[in-house]
Order: sequence, then structure tokens, then C-alpha cells
Amino acid sequence: MPPVSPSPGATTYKISTGIILSRPPLLTKTATPFEKAFYLYQKRLNERLVLPFTRYFYHKKDQPADLEWKAKVKERNGVAARDIGGYRAYGEEGWNDEVLIGGQEEKVAEWENIAGKLVEEGMGEDLEKVKLESREGETDKRSLARKMDETVYLVVKGKEKSVDREGKEVQVDVWEFPRGDMVGNEVLHTAAQRILAQTAGENMNTWIVGHVPIGSLTIKPSKKFGREAEKVFYMKGRIMAGQANLKGNAFGKEDFMWLTRKEIEELVTKRFWSQVGGLLGGR
Repeated sequence: MPPVSPSPGATTYKISTGIILSRPPLLTKTATPFEKAFYLYQKRLNERLVLPFTRYFYHKKDQPADLEWKAKVKERNGVAARDIGGYRAYGEEGWNDEVLIGGQEEKVAEWENIAGKLVEEGMGEDLEKVKLESREGETDKRSLARKMDETVYLVVKGKEKSVDREGKEVQVDVWEFPRGDMVGNEVLHTAAQRILAQTAGENMNTWIVGHVPIGSLTIKPSKKFGREAEKVFYMKGRIMAGQANLKGNAFGKEDFMWLTRKEIEELVTKRFWSQVGGLLGGR
């Protein structure tokens, strides 16, 4: 069979690979106001439907455990749950189980209030309201300890030739996912692993998810800048421990950040985002 050659005028693409390295969410996402209202309604409905707690089966009368239970149940209007805002499930107002917008009970299911109650009950004394301080590293975009309720992705900064408004050739900063050329008989997943190590160092515990790319990026050729036509096939990766270190990397990358999907969209070019935006998860 004669060798197959591309038809005249067809573009020949160089095949390369990249990696979309992510750290998955570590915390449950904060509930929306609708979700908070829904869960609060379900908790109050449950208190209306369940049978009252039979305390004498568990606590002997007038013993310390029984006295403690009486004190706490009085504060909660006879219900077991601590996060339903003093709702009276067994009284004449049991039907009135919805929270009004802007009312005093609107935030009864907030974590700050629940945590405060837990601390007060555990310590047995009046304490100041618990404040959830911002986590260390939340504002540092190089830290993996940020956006704990969202997925963050590794992006690196390099230089690329471009043209300014006056038509002069300049070097511009380009943020992208780690990528590079394939060497010898490498396959995509092994090449992605090597490129990640050569870009962000060895001080990361990572793994490549599968042997099949999750998407591709098409780079158009440019004679002016000496750029070949290229197809970049992205592999999916996860980081479990460690941190990126660009010192002495093989691709001349200058900086890195761990960003969410929304932050990446605001940072990269529209052309780049139009091709890779669909590869990133919604959370």
C-alpha cells in the first residue's frame, strides 16, 4: 500500500500533550438561602411527625442526666433538635413552621449559630459567639488551602510572542495548563506525567486519571512568530499532597496559581477558554 500523504493545502498538526491538574473540593459547598430554608423546613416537619422522646427509658428520674435533659429541652421548647430556632412542634402553633424572610429566625440554621450552641453545651458556660475566621492561605492563590469548597486547577505563566497596537512584536504573559512536546515513543499519559514533573517539580503526590484525554486544544500556525500548528491533548490529573515548585523548570515557566473555574475564565484569553472551558467541572 502506498504511503498516505496529506492533501495539498491541508494543515499538518504537531501532537503534544498537557495536563489539567486539580485539587477536588475538601468541604461541602455552602448551602444557598433556598437550600437552608428547605432543610430547616424538613427538620421542623420531622419534629412534628416523630413521637416525643421517652426520657425515662434512657434516664432515671431526678438523676443528673435527667436534670440536664430537662434543662436543655426547656430551652428548645420540647424538641430534640438544636438548630430549628425554638420551634414548638407540639403546641397550637405547630403548623407555623416556615421562616419569614428578614425575620429573627432566618439564620437559625447558620453554621455559626449551631457551632456556638455546641460550644456552649460542651463547655457548660456562656461563651462569646463563635466566629469562623478565614482560613490561612485563602487569599494566597499559590496555596492549595484556598477555595476548600471548590475545585482548583494548576495554571502556569509563560511568555509568548504577540503584537501590540502599534504593530511591534512584544513578549506577553500567557497563563495556561502545563503542556509540552512528546518524546520518542511516549504515549499521552506518560508524557503528561513527565511534563508535569519537568514543569512543577517532583514535590507533588499526583496521579493521572485514565489513559484517555479529556479534551484538546488547537493552536493555529503563525509564520510571523515561527509557531507550528499544534494539537494539545489534555490528560486529567489529581494532586493529593505536596506543592508545585517552578524553580529550574524545563519550559521557562515563571509563576503558578491554583485557581477555580471562574478565576481561570477571567484570566485566560477568550480563544483559549472557548476550547478548554468545557473540560473543567462545574464545582
